[in-house]
Order: sequence, then C-alpha cells, then structure tokens
Amino acid sequence: MDNQKKWKKLSTESIFDHKYFKVNKDIVKLPDGREIDWFYWNSIDSAMVVAMTPYNKLVMIEQYRYLPDQTALEFPSGKVDEGETMEEAAERELEEETGYKCKNLQLLGSFYETMAQLNRKIHIYYGENAKLDDNRKRNPDENEEMEVKLIDSGDAVKLAQENKIISMGTTLAILLADKRTKEGTNYGK
Repeated sequence: MDNQKKWKKLSTESIFDHKYFKVNKDIVKLPDGREIDWFYWNSIDSAMVVAMTPYNKLVMIEQYRYLPDQTALEFPSGKVDEGETMEEAAERELEEETGYKCKNLQLLGSFYETMAQLNRKIHIYYGENAKLDDNRKRNPDENEEMEVKLIDSGDAVKLAQENKIISMGTTLAILLADKRTKEGTNYGK
C-alpha cells in the first residue's frame, strides 16, 4: 500500500470555525495532475475509555443523539483539552460522564472515524477495576443528558455483533476489549 500515489496539498483554507470544530477546504493535486477541492471536518483527537468493573461490567452511557434521532449506548469519550495527555483526557471523560474512576489505562488502539470527511483520531483506552468514586465529579457538558449503564461484557459483545450499537467507535471498542480480556492482548504497546 505504501506504493500508492499520494495527493499533494497545495493550500488550506478554513471555511467554518466554531469552538467545537472547523471545516477546511484543501486544494489538492492528484497523481494525474488534476487539482480538486477537498472539504473535511478538522477536529481535535478524542479519547474513549472502556472501563470494566471488578464484576465484569462495562461502564457505559446511554444518551439521545440528534442526527440519528435515537438513543445510543456508548463509552465515555471526548476531546483532549489543552495541556492534557490522551490518557488524562480518557480518565477525565470517564469521571465527568459517569462518576467512575479507573487508573492504569492501556491503549487498545487509535483509529480514524471517517477518513474521507474527518481528520480526527479516536484513541481507545481500556482499564479494569473501575469504581464509582464517592467524591465523584460527574459533570457532563450542558447539552449532554446521559444515563450511566453497567452492561455485562458478554451482553455488550452480543449487542455489537447483532448491530444494535449505532456508534462505530463503540462497536470497535467492545470487540477490541473483548479480545483483550480473553487473550490478554495489549494492542497499544
């Protein structure tokens, strides 16, 4: 695959700039010499955390998602704040969205969500022994109404395999975490 002819970026222009994301237009030169406009969502990478309780339950959130117009079962995730490491962002998002804490996270992998339209990578972390913090700082964003759900890991795998999880990242995270727990595979190292 490395032998593929690459596109050459000639210029970049920001055509929409918001605190949550930007839309860019690049002018690129194709290997055949043609120049085209390429539009994409330019976003900060995000961290997702798959936290497992001592009782083999996954700490997940359920929330309404506007674009698909349905409730989604997902893992806590969010953007990396300035000055924060990816692992710190995963720990913070888990605590903010669920009230759970989990240390010693292990990177399962980093993946692009939609490579043609979005340049953001999602970094999926896994941690065991997640515990509800008595002094929890659960503090979702003002537009996030979510309910914490503890889902048996086997049930989560079944939901993912039956296409009952609408988030591509969550489905991937469930399957990677299942493989990790069964084989002891450490993907990120």
